[in-house]
Amino acid sequence: MHLRRRQQFLYKALYENVRTLQLESIDVSVAGVERKQPGTQTYVVAQAFVYHEKFWLWMLDYTAGVDLDTLAPQLAGIVDEFVRWNDANVPYRKYLKEKYAEEDKQQGITTRLDVSAVDFDNQIWFEDALQLVSVAILLRDARSVKRIVKAMVFNRYADALYEQLIADFVDDPQEDMQAVLHDAPYSTLVEAYFEDDDAKAVALVKDYLKNWYKHQDGARWYNAHLKIEDDLSFYYGYWAFEAGATCFLLDLDDSTIDHMVYPKDLVAYARKLQADGRWTTTKDAPLETEAAASTMLNCPGGEACPKSGWWFTPAKVGSRRYFEAGETMPVIEGSDYGATFWQWDTDQTGPNP
Repeated sequence: MHLRRRQQFLYKALYENVRTLQLESIDVSVAGVERKQPGTQTYVVAQAFVYHEKFWLWMLDYTAGVDLDTLAPQLAGIVDEFVRWNDANVPYRKYLKEKYAEEDKQQGITTRLDVSAVDFDNQIWFEDALQLVSVAILLRDARSVKRIVKAMVFNRYADALYEQLIADFVDDPQEDMQAVLHDAPYSTLVEAYFEDDDAKAVALVKDYLKNWYKHQDGARWYNAHLKIEDDLSFYYGYWAFEAGATCFLLDLDDSTIDHMVYPKDLVAYARKLQADGRWTTTKDAPLETEAAASTMLNCPGGEACPKSGWWFTPAKVGSRRYFEAGETMPVIEGSDYGATFWQWDTDQTGPNP
């Protein structure tokens, strides 16, 4: 347990037990992804679990008082999982488009392939997305912010708070937008962006913090401090990171803000990085390294191979083989897995002897 815990509900045994459970849950979730067939809803859900378990572990460590210089570089790996979750949704949308092609044609509708895995209409998922992008902003991890925005491009132009948070990281900022998807509690925080008087803007942030928690009912961690049994719970910390990001972006004096869910030291960290001219990653950093992009490759059977290398499909045991870019990926007929999706093998060495 770290000496400077950031919220009072966390104690040594609880932290150690919850952290052990999170690490186990991550292993189980990763194994779950490997067992699922790409292009299915269960694969998308499995990838969502990997992302969430890793992000909740990060929040738990933050709550426990882990040093921010240690936590900052860890976020990129979490964003990797967030991107994979959203990427996994594309082949699933392709499957839906093919399955309901005739019905869609009759009804005059089109199944879009770019629908984000993150449903902004779901307030709990919306809050989770705000937390992730706000942490990236406060860690001055510009590459991660831009990757999050790219992964959720379908969710652009829908909500004013999200647009205000990402305004400095997009080519077409919607800084005049005021409409929100969820009025309570988010409209109050949006008002701060349009308030010329800094003192009144801070008052709006305080009002937001006062009302934020009661609107989070439905999140896994909601009221977890009341459900501790045998030093175990889904308690990772309660954090309105978007309020901190707002104070940072608007350069508001938060010296009078003293609320448990306000990440004050994270805001101070962002300001220190800014004053020193430092970034965790800069805005011009490449969004994908070649290695990271390759690990997320998958290709439906019947389509051209996008990259030369070793591929396999869960639709057939012992399917691993080498394909040249442009070569047609075969369809495995009669497989219990249904549609065939080929996955890039992270091990690109030759065949086993």
